[in-house]
Amino acid sequence: MPVQNDQLIQADPFVLSKSEVLNAVKMYLNREGYETRNLGDLCGIDLAAANEYHTLLIEAQGNHAEHHEKETVFTGSQLDTHLSCQLVKLLKNYEKNPAKTLVMANPDTPRLRKTAEYIRQALDDLGVVRFWVKADGSIEWE
Repeated sequence: MPVQNDQLIQADPFVLSKSEVLNAVKMYLNREGYETRNLGDLCGIDLAAANEYHTLLIEAQGNHAEHHEKETVFTGSQLDTHLSCQLVKLLKNYEKNPAKTLVMANPDTPRLRKTAEYIRQALDDLGVVRFWVKADGSIEWE
């Protein structure tokens, strides 16, 4: 069950829903010269982006559910589950599109960074790029 952000031992410094993460990623990629396309129900991946050099398959997650009030966030175990689901969706699509770059997009919060850090080497070995969305909507690549 989601919890109030202020009830966490270390509260998230900001809260973003999945759609807010996706919007920030789309705006960033469009500014960088990528054409974006929402895929959603079409193939199970949230977003595809392409320029003349790269094609990205992007799966996003937030730290807050769309239908909850803004200060309600996912618990640590929910974040673990969401990160796992992101990775599985990307890997399933990789089987169909091995030339594509896989991207996980998440809010840049300490809890999510810590969760991803546990599998950092595996993500690096698999070539999975991480987009960390900042509170101001800017993106950091990892």
